[in-house]
Amino acid sequence: MKRAFTLVELMIVIGIIAILMSVLIVSMGNGTESARATKCLTNMKNIASAVQNYGMTTGYYPLAGSLEQLQFDESKGIGKQSSKQFRELKGWLSWYSNGTYNPDSLPTSHSSSASWFSSAYTQDEEERLYCVTNGALWSYLSGNRDIFICPEHKRDVKLQPYFSYVMNEYFKWDNSEGSKYKPEEFYARQYGHVSHAERKLLLAELQWKDGYTITPTISSGSGTQCDCTLQYTKNEVIGFNHKSGREKVAHIVFADGHVDKLRLPRGGISDSELRELTKWLCQGTDFSFNGQHYEEIK
Repeated sequence: MKRAFTLVELMIVIGIIAILMSVLIVSMGNGTESARATKCLTNMKNIASAVQNYGMTTGYYPLAGSLEQLQFDESKGIGKQSSKQFRELKGWLSWYSNGTYNPDSLPTSHSSSASWFSSAYTQDEEERLYCVTNGALWSYLSGNRDIFICPEHKRDVKLQPYFSYVMNEYFKWDNSEGSKYKPEEFYARQYGHVSHAERKLLLAELQWKDGYTITPTISSGSGTQCDCTLQYTKNEVIGFNHKSGREKVAHIVFADGHVDKLRLPRGGISDSELRELTKWLCQGTDFSFNGQHYEEIK
């Protein structure tokens, strides 16, 4: 008689193979996710190092976003200029300004100062590229464009942002009408003279599209939550875009240059709590939490 596998034996073997395949797939998925998180952390360390080098070279932190400085003939006095000529004070990422410009000569899409902020998700590819390569830190990062974007954001094949990190708006001073005439040093924070630098947020990551994230607006205006400045005063929040086990993790850089992982409580936090947490980190001050849940967040 010829021996053969019984139906039961075949089912057992197929079941074992299926279990092994599922374990392998999950393991590969976790490995890929872990690799993306590691690359993001490396990016942020490189940018943090560039900020420190910039600070030691110039004596100032880079601006969180470009600012405009009005150039005028002192002999004529303020308000008596034949034309307004502005010069861009470069932020760590730039505007699409080409340096010196007259507002009347700008393209329609950039005809007001509110439209000069380059967005990570703008439809204009040239603008996104210029934003990165004209920024104050470009030369300190060996011209490596990939450093400016987390691999999680690269997965958005439709929008394809060119950068995904944001700098605390504390490092971008008020751009009111009066401050346009101030010397360049007025705008920047002096390097080494920032209070509570070890707990004041310098860089974070834009939110990506999953549980705690927004759907990016395709826009070049400053009203978007996808420009290069983390405006915590306008309720923008840091992005918890990575996973560590079952926990969500945000990669953040502090003003003293050290990089950290911020873990979200397993029970999650509300939108208002996330805004409060972001504000606390950006200001670098202690925040009063009440109750066990808030102690977890702290």
